[in-house]
Amino acid sequence: MELIIQKAVELGAYEIVPVKTKRTIVKLDDKKAKKKVDRWNGIALSAAKQAKRGIIPEVKPVMTLKESFAYAKTFDANIIPYEDAKGITHSREVLKGLKGKDHIGIFIGPEGGFDEGEVAAAMELGINPVTLGKRILRTETAGMAVLSILMFEMEED
Repeated sequence: MELIIQKAVELGAYEIVPVKTKRTIVKLDDKKAKKKVDRWNGIALSAAKQAKRGIIPEVKPVMTLKESFAYAKTFDANIIPYEDAKGITHSREVLKGLKGKDHIGIFIGPEGGFDEGEVAAAMELGINPVTLGKRILRTETAGMAVLSILMFEMEED
C-alpha cells in the first residue's frame, strides 16, 4: 500500500481511498487503521514534495466498498479496471471520454481482484469497466497503469 500511495501521488492522484472488499487480505481494526492512515498521509506528503506537486493528496480513512460507491457519486466519472470488461477499443473510448473531467474515481481491485458481484454493483451505479489489455496486472501495477494512461491523455501543455 505504501508503494501504491507513493506512486499514485507522483502520477497525479488527488486523493487515495483505501477500500475493504470481499477479497481484501489485510484486515485492520479501527485503532490500526487510524495509525496506518496517518502513516500513509506522511508518505503522500513526502511523495508530493518529491514530485513538486502544488497540492498534498489526502489518504482518506478506510471505507467499505458500499461507502466508496456512495462517495464516488460526487465524482464527474468513475472507472473500474476489470479483466472481463469489453475490449480495448471500448476502453480507449471510455478513457478518451474522461478528457475535461476534473474528478475521476478509479476503483482498483485487491489482490485476487474484485468479486463478480462487486463489479456488477459498480456497473449498476454507472461505474465504467475498462480493460487494461490482455495481461492480468497486480493491484500495485494496475493503479500505476491507469494513472499513467490518464496523465498522458489528460495533461495539457
